[in-house]
Amino acid sequence: MGKPEVDYSLYLVTDSGLVPKGTTLVEQVQKAVDGGVTLVQLREKNAETIDFINTARAIHEITKKAGIPLLINDRVDVALAIDAEGIHIGQEDIDVATARKLLGPDKIIGVSTSYVSEATKAVEDGADYIGVGSIYDTTTKIPKKPPIGINGIRKVLSYLSSVKRYVSAVAIGSVNKSNARNVVYLSAVPGRRLDGIAVVSALIASPDPTGTAKELLELVKEPPYWISVIPNRPATFILNEVPAVITKIQQTTPLVHNIINRVVTNFAANADLAVGASPIMSENIPEFGDLASIPNNGLLINMGFGTEEYVNLYASATASYKYKNKPVVFDPIAAGASQLRRNAVKSLLNRGHFDIIKGNEGEIFAVAGEVSQMRGVDSTSSSSLEKKVDVIEALASKEKSVIVVTGKEDFICDGISTYIIKNGHELLGNITGSGCILGSIITAATAVYAEDRLLAAIASVLLYTIAAERAAAQPTVRGPGTFVPALLDELYLLSRASANGDNSWLKDAKIELYEKSE
Repeated sequence: MGKPEVDYSLYLVTDSGLVPKGTTLVEQVQKAVDGGVTLVQLREKNAETIDFINTARAIHEITKKAGIPLLINDRVDVALAIDAEGIHIGQEDIDVATARKLLGPDKIIGVSTSYVSEATKAVEDGADYIGVGSIYDTTTKIPKKPPIGINGIRKVLSYLSSVKRYVSAVAIGSVNKSNARNVVYLSAVPGRRLDGIAVVSALIASPDPTGTAKELLELVKEPPYWISVIPNRPATFILNEVPAVITKIQQTTPLVHNIINRVVTNFAANADLAVGASPIMSENIPEFGDLASIPNNGLLINMGFGTEEYVNLYASATASYKYKNKPVVFDPIAAGASQLRRNAVKSLLNRGHFDIIKGNEGEIFAVAGEVSQMRGVDSTSSSSLEKKVDVIEALASKEKSVIVVTGKEDFICDGISTYIIKNGHELLGNITGSGCILGSIITAATAVYAEDRLLAAIASVLLYTIAAERAAAQPTVRGPGTFVPALLDELYLLSRASANGDNSWLKDAKIELYEKSE
């Protein structure tokens, strides 16, 4: 007979305690299967054996008609009683070898794992698939292990990519519509990605399991826009495309949702208006979903605070925008200055995806886990050109982000191509929030050019740095105090010049594609 072919894309795990009033577990499962669930696990930890068997038989009728497997959680006896397609076992349940002896060679056996050591044992013991988690905090299983996040999945997948026998893997633990796409695509490592997601409350507690299942399946199967990277393009080609980005900002007036360091809120709002965007400053979690639903918009997370309260706020905003497939820019202010901030960055990267991560060398090195020297928001670290490019390329590839490193020379990298921009002026280092303002402008550009985040970032940096050069050259500019209004004027003038077809300002652009020496 042999084992059945299994599609792990959308794996439903039941919990009768979550069933909404007015319906039953069996009805919820039927509706979820109607929506496209590809595999069901019946988990009834507190049910009497006879009740467990009766429920299993009823659900097995549903799954057999749909042509999908039913697995029983832990209870080999129940699985045998109804001839289920397999079982799922935890770390403290029956071992794989014994389960295989009782069930025979043709049944599916899955194992819950959190760490590489547990995954290794499950694979060596002969498991057909592993459940990896919990990814995020969950209330459906007690006792709980600490959530492993995106990075925890990566570690397990890296191990699985080295195993000769293919063992499927699904992620579990508070996976829902807001994070399913990130969980599947952000956790991928070279040569391996998740085979699917396992969900509990997202379906069992849903008032519309059919609609929710359809949406979850689409999120799993349809790659997000940020997963693809455009191959190397000459700097001249990129430069020719910059006006289209600046012009599109003018034409569409994107909304830039700034969660930004409070010392620069007014400056950021004025900069957004100057380039043709519409700013809004909001830290109100209840309205994040509504703001994320507005067309032509993007979110800037400027990490002014690293406390748990603010990390949760940043993560909530990020989740709202990524659920709507909207771009998010992350500015990890002073990321390496304290352990609090280093932990905040790790938590945010483990919980969500950022289209662009922008910072100075010290901040980006801290995000990448490299040693950096910081004094407040200022970077005092210095690396060779080769080292810097290696670090940002690796970070871009790992996080599926475009990395922008600001400094005397600016670096923009998508993991394949790295561009160096040598425009700018030293007065940018003498005003408060110059990097924050750049982050807000990048967000405006990415909001209208999400399909080419690298180009959006380059266009923003060129606009900003050339505007700074022109502002500093104005006869009225005597220092930082007179530089700021002149900078806003130049951002306004250059943006509108491009919209009117005058791109002569780009003759001052100093951009090159970095090429590694052999």
